[in-house]
Amino acid sequence: MRAMPICRHSIASPARPPRAHAVVRLSDYVVQRRSAPRAANDNRRSRLAPVWPWAMAAAAAPAVTAALILSRLI
Repeated sequence: MRAMPICRHSIASPARPPRAHAVVRLSDYVVQRRSAPRAANDNRRSRLAPVWPWAMAAAAAPAVTAALILSRLI
């Protein structure tokens, strides 16, 4: 049994027909622009909501729960 030689020619038809112009522009594919990078010394507020209120609530929850349990026991 002989193995077939490696064929580097594509016999399948192209998925898309060839373009009328050969120039491919990135703007044809980019849908949304990326925001510009911010400098390290940029002191403007972040676009995201602050996380610290949630962190404080998560840190305080066990202490408040323990205080409520102890106040019910007394």
